[in-house]
Amino acid sequence: MTRRLVSALALVLAATGIPLAAAGSAEAIPACKSGYQCTRTYYATVGAEEPIGGWTRFCDGSTDTWGTTSGHVVVTQARCQEF
Repeated sequence: MTRRLVSALALVLAATGIPLAAAGSAEAIPACKSGYQCTRTYYATVGAEEPIGGWTRFCDGSTDTWGTTSGHVVVTQARCQEF
């Protein structure tokens, strides 16, 4: 039941563009949905105070990365604007 609740909460947060913090490397990073720009920001500690790396997939499909990864990641997704 707890796993279902966490999964449902993750889906709701991802759909609304609210950051989702993965507690550790054992949890899967949510997939970037089609039609969304997605960013993962990696932090040195669970307190998410100092970013050490990042990854972004832009609306045009290109990606950008910097720094290093860690088990402390915050994921954000924002719907791409249609022109």
